Amino acid sequence: MDTDRVPDDPWRMESPPKLLLCYVSGLDLRRVDADATPFLSGALERLPWAEMTNLPSNELLPTMLTGVYPPRHGVWGVRLASSSAPTDGRRAVDLLPDLVTTTAQCVVHALSGGCDLAAIPPRRRRRFRITRTKYVRRRRPRQVLPRIGPVQSLIGAVGPDRSRYLFSSATDPLRLLGRMGAGRYLLEVLELYSLDRVQQWNLDRPAVVRDYYRRVDEFLRRLHAGCRAAGVTLAVLSDHGHEAVRRSVDLRARLGRLELDETEYSFFLELSIVRFWFHSARARERIDGMLAALPHAQVLDADDLRRLHLGFENGDYGERVAVAEPGTIFFPHDFHQPVANWVLGLTDRKQWRRVLDPRQRSNHGYLPQHPCERGFLLLADDGFTATRNRIELIDVAPSVLSLLGLEPPAEMRGRPVFARS
Repeated sequence: MDTDRVPDDPWRMESPPKLLLCYVSGLDLRRVDADATPFLSGALERLPWAEMTNLPSNELLPTMLTGVYPPRHGVWGVRLASSSAPTDGRRAVDLLPDLVTTTAQCVVHALSGGCDLAAIPPRRRRRFRITRTKYVRRRRPRQVLPRIGPVQSLIGAVGPDRSRYLFSSATDPLRLLGRMGAGRYLLEVLELYSLDRVQQWNLDRPAVVRDYYRRVDEFLRRLHAGCRAAGVTLAVLSDHGHEAVRRSVDLRARLGRLELDETEYSFFLELSIVRFWFHSARARERIDGMLAALPHAQVLDADDLRRLHLGFENGDYGERVAVAEPGTIFFPHDFHQPVANWVLGLTDRKQWRRVLDPRQRSNHGYLPQHPCERGFLLLADDGFTATRNRIELIDVAPSVLSLLGLEPPAEMRGRPVFARS
C-alpha cells in the first residue's frame, strides 16, 4: 500500500498502523470551542474520543505509559528514605543557611539536571527517595522510559528501536513541525508542555490563554496534515485542565506554630498535596490536629487513598496526606526557591510573571471529581469508534498498543478503548 497517499477522507487512515501520540499537557476541554480551537473542536464532534479520569498527582505520564497505577510502578513524588547517620561533610553543609544550599543545588540542577527537588534544603532532601521521572526522562528517555520502576511501559512494549519520545516546552509549537510524524517509527510520543506552563502563569489573563490555545490548535491541525501525508495516524492526549488559583495557604507557618522540632516529623509539600511522616507521638498528635482544622483541604485516610488507586503499603509515600480544594495552593511549597524564581521569570517569557508574584495563577493535581482534572484521548481516524465514553489513565497504553496491532503486556491493567467501526 502506498503510505504517502493522502486519503480522500481527511479523518480516515488506510495505511499500515503507525501512530503519533501528541500529549498536550494541560489541554482543558472547557476551553475548547469553535472560535479558539476550530480544528480540535471539529475533531471532538466527528472523531472517536473518550474523557479520562485523573488522580491527585503532578506527574501522570508514568501511569499512562505503563497501564498500571502508582503503587505498582512506584512514581508518586517522593517516598521516605531509610535513615542514616550524617557524615561530617553533611553536618558542615547543614550549618549553612538554607538559601545558600538550595541556591547551590539549583545551579547544579540547571547545569546538569542532576539535583531534582533542588529547592529542598539538603538536610530534608536526604530524608527522601525521589521517584519522579520528570527531569530524567527528558534527558535520557531511551534509558528511562522502556521500563518505569519494575514495569514495562508502552515504549518498551513497542520496542526502543521502533519508538521515539520527544519532550518540548517551546514557546512556539509550530517550530516542531517536520520533526515528528514522518513515518520512520511505529510509535512516536510528543510531550508538549508549553500550554501547561502558559496557563500556570497566565490563566488570570484570558486573552493571553485564548491566543495560545489558537496557536496550539493550529499546530495540531498542521501536525495532522503532515501525519496524514506520511500515512501516520495522530492521537491527541490531554491529562488535565487548569483551575484558577484564588487563595494560598501557608502551611509552613502553621507547622511553625506547633513548636515541634523538625526531627520529629518529615513532610513533602507540593502545590496541591502535602504528605507527612511521624517520628514522635507528639508530632503525630499535633499535626493531626492542625490538619483537622486546615481550611480548603481534605485529609485522606488509607481507605480514601485505596479508592484513588494510591494504596501504598507501609505509609512509605505518606502516613497522612492532605489535598487542597480546587483554586487553593499551598505556598510556599517545596518547589519554590526565591533566587530560582527570579531566574526563571527573567529567562522564560512564559513565566515572566513570577517576578511580580511567585505564586502560580493556576494549578491542577486535585481530587479527580473536579472538572479541572478531566483529560481525554482522541483518535484522528473515523475508521474507529470509542467503545466507552470514559476511560482511566491506565487505559492509554493498552489503547495505543491495540491501535498498533500489538498485544499489551499481561501486567497492564487498562483496557483498549478504540475498535474498528
